[in-house]
Amino acid sequence: MQEKVTYEKFERERVDSYLALIYKDYSRSYFQKLIDKRKIFVNDKPVLASHKLKRGDIVSFEFGAEEKLKIAPEKMNLDIIYEDNDIVIVNKRPGIVVHPSYGHPSGTLLNALMAHSKGKYNPYLVHRLDKDTSGLIIFAKNEKSKISISKQFQKRAVKKIYLAAVKGAVVENMGRIEAPLGRSPQNRKIISVNPLAKKMAVSEFKVLARRDGYALVEVRIITGRTHQIRSHMKYINHPVLGDQQYGGSEVFIDGKKYSRQMLHAYNVAFTHPRTSKTVEFKAELPNDMKEIFKQIKI
Repeated sequence: MQEKVTYEKFERERVDSYLALIYKDYSRSYFQKLIDKRKIFVNDKPVLASHKLKRGDIVSFEFGAEEKLKIAPEKMNLDIIYEDNDIVIVNKRPGIVVHPSYGHPSGTLLNALMAHSKGKYNPYLVHRLDKDTSGLIIFAKNEKSKISISKQFQKRAVKKIYLAAVKGAVVENMGRIEAPLGRSPQNRKIISVNPLAKKMAVSEFKVLARRDGYALVEVRIITGRTHQIRSHMKYINHPVLGDQQYGGSEVFIDGKKYSRQMLHAYNVAFTHPRTSKTVEFKAELPNDMKEIFKQIKI
């Protein structure tokens, strides 16, 4: 059993986030699993992953039997949108996993960034994108930047806009979806609007183009829940194309098959951790989404 005393700079940090910050070779989801197994305690009491720490709290825990996860550098083509001494912004291609896990120990975006850094820094993950979602993802290059950007995500101060190709023409030109999200009672891997859902989620959308029973929509997420866009678009009967988990089956358009979920993190804006000025970045549509909506310029 190991113990850590919480210092002032980690006050109000979630216990799972705190441990991931301290032990950088482990993911937050790893510590969440330990919490589920009642192997993490705060002041000798088991807690939920969302428990907020106070200065002087004693966090005690026991690592699982799994080996410590090592992130090996792997050369890979990266589309780096921006980089300075504090942050790296990558335009992630679809089909690549963001970080290693015990199911995906290599071939991830973090492995590629470890090679790109050439040992000059360790990239810190501050948020995630699903494997098949393309677009902008932020990495911090030092602990100060990681804490700053992570707190902005927690406070919903990071502005994120996605582009999604969805099923159906979408009659409304724009709309707002307010519906609570939670684990589906039928399938725990699915996040859905259901009678047991308690966390309210808000998404705003605008139609950019329509063709042949499909639409390209711009979605601004106000809250930022897991799988929020995928679940909300299914809820209004316009699932993301190719998102088979949420009702958007693969499609054939102009004789070509599209089977990955057509979701792209297009725009992100946040406060730079060093300059305290707002920075904004954009990533153009990936080729597969461009092929479907040739007439639109993003």
